[in-house]
Amino acid sequence: MKRWFDASPWTRLLLPFWRRAPLGVRRRLIWLGSSKFLVGVAAVCVNPKGRILVLEHRFHNEYPWGLPGGWLERGETPLACVVREVVEETGLQPEVLDVLWVEGDGEWVEICYLCRVPDAMPVIQLSEIKDYRWVDPIRPDVALKPSQAWAVRLATSRLHEAVSGVPHVADRP
Repeated sequence: MKRWFDASPWTRLLLPFWRRAPLGVRRRLIWLGSSKFLVGVAAVCVNPKGRILVLEHRFHNEYPWGLPGGWLERGETPLACVVREVVEETGLQPEVLDVLWVEGDGEWVEICYLCRVPDAMPVIQLSEIKDYRWVDPIRPDVALKPSQAWAVRLATSRLHEAVSGVPHVADRP
């Protein structure tokens, strides 16, 4: 553990000013000096019949079929983003149940959520989405990006393990 007397002369000189600076100024300075990266979200949306919603995305070339999702906007939480993206792309109101996984490579981070959606026909956002399908999670019959295929398998196993229902993310301590 570094002690005050072990700190560099610059640290000893600047620390009193740092402590007195308003929180907004300190946050801005930290933001300016920090690495920047994108944060994306995806949702494994399960309907009451146990089927998974997949979308055919207009701008995804290698794997056109995938989960609903997108990028965080400034000031938005990941949880709010996944709800917004599912609503924007499908018109369905998701109930976020759990975080399935988080991954990244230093330039981006993706958070995948497990969501329950009503058994309704999606109203897709035609500017980004070509088509949709409700698929069997065991055999989705579309080629998904490997990380999303893994998320679907993980969601399926989590739902099968849940005897009395899956807890909500918001219910966690």
